Amino acid sequence: MHVLILNQTFHPDVAATAQLMWDLARHLAGNGHRVSVITSRNVYGTVRRHELGHQRVGNIHIHRVGGTARGKASLLARMSDFVSFYVAAFAQLRRIATPDVILALTSPPMIALLGVLERQFVLRADGRRIRLAYHIMDLYPDAAVAMGVMRVGSVLHRLMARLTRRTLEASDAVIVLGRDMAERVVAEYGNARLRRRICVVPPWADGYELRPLEKAQVGMARALGLQGTFNVVYSGNLGMAHDVETIAQAIELTRDDASMWWLFIGGGARFDALKRRAAEAGWQHVRFLPYQQREDLIQSLNLADVHLVSQLPAFGGLVVPSKLYGIMAVGKPVVMIGPADTECARVIAETGCGHVVGNGQAAELARCLRRLRDAAAERREMGDRARRAFEVRYDRAIACARIERILAGSADGGFPCDC
Repeated sequence: MHVLILNQTFHPDVAATAQLMWDLARHLAGNGHRVSVITSRNVYGTVRRHELGHQRVGNIHIHRVGGTARGKASLLARMSDFVSFYVAAFAQLRRIATPDVILALTSPPMIALLGVLERQFVLRADGRRIRLAYHIMDLYPDAAVAMGVMRVGSVLHRLMARLTRRTLEASDAVIVLGRDMAERVVAEYGNARLRRRICVVPPWADGYELRPLEKAQVGMARALGLQGTFNVVYSGNLGMAHDVETIAQAIELTRDDASMWWLFIGGGARFDALKRRAAEAGWQHVRFLPYQQREDLIQSLNLADVHLVSQLPAFGGLVVPSKLYGIMAVGKPVVMIGPADTECARVIAETGCGHVVGNGQAAELARCLRRLRDAAAERREMGDRARRAFEVRYDRAIACARIERILAGSADGGFPCDC
């Protein structure tokens, strides 16, 4: 197959979708498929640009297109970057060889519409239509409503909902990240035809790159002076979908606990706000570190005694925090702050790799962490269960092979495989 991946970010960007698509592209190319990628030349989360506009890595052709680079300073700035990317990506589609199947993601929102247009009007060399696989990482416009940046029933909301329904109807396969997302898509936009095309493929991690290490083996722990402390780590994006308030209240409740350290490693819309709050409150047991490069994740993830995952109720079925799967890869226990019916909470309950605490239950979160601090054997058992479940369900090779089968089924004109 010739597969085209359409997404705003790609390796070496630190965004989760950039890394996931890099894994998938290498998997497909390694199995003899040609892979083209149309992505932004902007470096994720910055106003900088990647040096090369076109790059070839083996059988992967990466096309980085231009546009504005105003970053996330305001909604207007983000819209400018989105719109300019749509235009540049559409122009690039006209220049590259016609793919057999387009894998379109959701960054920026509605970018999959370019795939719909290609499927409608462009024929492959064999005279058949291009096939489209819609990989939903964030469900729009629902996520925009949950974030408070769009009102239900507004002109823009109705338009985006209509375009999302059109994209789903036009797609030969719809890949979602979790069961709750599949349920939400069907409830909001579904019909019998759509149900047959929905495939659940959770985010993944690389079990070769990420593996359990004892804290004594973690140079980052030595460098930070955190080898002898109980480390609660939140790693990755801390954004609008995450419950920062419950975490902040639990931090305050543990401010006099000298053995417990809270580390936030990453970025996001609420990361800097929590950092300012920590400074104003004088929290001495909290540290903030920037996003880590992929090769350093084995160090930062193994820095934890317990990891946190968080999700607000309004975002149930709209997002699935991918950080859970990297946590499982390094065999660490996890405490999730969020609803029990979300995908991550289900995985935690099914595998026994941690605990789920409801939103707003800061005192229970603090108690749960203290119990785990004093129960090293329980933490180790949970971590072992996490790694075992990861190896049989969530490793990179398993997920990428599944998506390859889905794309092949779509490219052949039939129903996707394994859905």
